[in-house]
Amino acid sequence: MSMTGILISLLLVPAGKTVVLTYHDVVPKKQVWFDCTPKELTDQLDWLRRKGANFVSVEALADSIRTKRPLPQGSVLITFADNYAGFYRYALPELVKRKIPAALFVHTGYVGSPVGRPKMTWAQLARCKQLGFSVQSQTVSHPTDLRKLPTTVLAREFEQSAEDIRQNLGERPRFLAYPNGKFDKRVARQAKLAGYELAFTEACQPAERAPSRWEVPRYVHTKYREAWAAVRPTR
Repeated sequence: MSMTGILISLLLVPAGKTVVLTYHDVVPKKQVWFDCTPKELTDQLDWLRRKGANFVSVEALADSIRTKRPLPQGSVLITFADNYAGFYRYALPELVKRKIPAALFVHTGYVGSPVGRPKMTWAQLARCKQLGFSVQSQTVSHPTDLRKLPTTVLAREFEQSAEDIRQNLGERPRFLAYPNGKFDKRVARQAKLAGYELAFTEACQPAERAPSRWEVPRYVHTKYREAWAAVRPTR
């Protein structure tokens, strides 16, 4: 096979470029670099829309990958990590108003916790789901680095979080996000064995550059302009 053929074979879909952005907490005043204020969030969403972004759901991305039918050029999937209550207070109304879908990745051992930054409750997550948002897994305890876990512990993190979501929201999650984006081939293999259809990293590349369905890249939200330039380069 030629080098060109090898490169093409690495793509999950034959054409199209899709950005996956990940946000964390939405707060009135930023405390750490990955926080996002409500104004930053709406400014970014509106900037992307003005540029021609086609906001898609995580299910649409999964279907595109499964069927190998590409999404439109400039598709954007919005995701939120860590289940912060700031999503419910600040982001949810703005996303609903703009009719923008989003996927929420939840570490189930901390649902409803008031410790540190408050986390959304199961009732709030159920409301999010009712409004059309996708609630997915981010393990049980959000380990700092999944690569350091024994395989038995890793399997439990993946399988128990899926069961927690099924029991509380009535549907097993199809997708997983690796905490802090840290993974290796063993971790990705375990995600597949646990039954997840896609798993997300934090590699800053278009989604189609993923080597497998369990290594789908996401850009952190602060790099939204860089992400957009990667899928809609200036001519």
